[in-house]
Amino acid sequence: MRHHAGMHPPARLTMRMFPLLSRVALLLALAPAPLLAQALAPADTTDAAEGQAETEAARDPALYRAEVELLSQGAGERRAAAARALGQVLVKLTGQPQAAGNPVVRRALASAESLVVDSRGSESASDQQGNAAIGGVPVYKTMMTFSFDPASVDALVAGAGLPYWGAGRPRPLLWLAIDDGSGARLVNSQQLAVVKPLATRGLERGLRFGLPAGSAVEQAAVQTIWAQSAAPMLPLSSRYGEQTQLLGRVYRSGSSWTADWVLSSGETELSRWSFSDPSPQRAIASGADGAADALAARDARPLDVGEPGTLMVAIGGLNGAGGYTRAMGYLQTLAVVRSVTVVEASPDQLSLQLDLAVGAEGFARFVAAGSTLEADPLASPDAPRFLLRQ
Repeated sequence: MRHHAGMHPPARLTMRMFPLLSRVALLLALAPAPLLAQALAPADTTDAAEGQAETEAARDPALYRAEVELLSQGAGERRAAAARALGQVLVKLTGQPQAAGNPVVRRALASAESLVVDSRGSESASDQQGNAAIGGVPVYKTMMTFSFDPASVDALVAGAGLPYWGAGRPRPLLWLAIDDGSGARLVNSQQLAVVKPLATRGLERGLRFGLPAGSAVEQAAVQTIWAQSAAPMLPLSSRYGEQTQLLGRVYRSGSSWTADWVLSSGETELSRWSFSDPSPQRAIASGADGAADALAARDARPLDVGEPGTLMVAIGGLNGAGGYTRAMGYLQTLAVVRSVTVVEASPDQLSLQLDLAVGAEGFARFVAAGSTLEADPLASPDAPRFLLRQ
């Protein structure tokens, strides 16, 4: 794999041109069923206007859901699959591909199942490349879709000190030109299979894309796309209610395929990058990663969780040894709690010193997202006290 900034003479890429559509079609028509509902949503002017009205506080359920392959049927693999799914969700919510490597997140992954609110399995048949199997010997895969509790996951994002990328995300219009040796051609909404790698990767990063219908005017603009001149394409994108657009060109570069990309929003260029790989599918998919990186860098915001340190808290309502064990066990599993020291204990109350990866505000948010403790409404703000839920 290598990056490449220049342009080399294109080689052939066989691509059949299909009849044109009159509307934008969203990508991933060939995606597995659990992902299909995430990809198929209107991207017309009404949808774009509503998207602009969304706030960061709004929650898109698709951002808290992920699909992973089950490698076996055991309970241990299910726990591991839940952890992998939670890692994917955190990538979507933060815009950071390495989010699962955060120390707080790593501790939370061990108990990822506790954050799951729904899970369901499905079996699909495909060929070795993951395409729908038609003839030959199919490869059967068991997939699990995990949905996580939004409040708990948001608290984890905050507790880990990661940025939060809200639901009000643009849906970039994809202007992609591929040269098959006889001149660059525009990929339109009838050629979803061509851009399936980008669409799939986009869903993994929390982004959806739209394709142009491929009108005569749009086909005539293919050299503008190839030249990666974003400004002249803006009026065409605006016809679909979009101000964010991704311009790409794909061609052979030696023994590899190269994709050059430009992401813009209105008249502002957000990012420009290139990617080379022996696989044309991976080259095309690179558009989604670059777009997600740039948009998250612009739009993701840190959540206020306070300064890490020690915090004295009291926990009441224990009602004996069982409550004591339950409260201590819960605190020791919280990803933001680095250590717990008992200062004083009585049959009904504990006084504890907590070493936290967040401040008091972040800890309170984490507790509120769970079902074990609740804030004592009569406690002083200067002396945090929580009650064990019965």
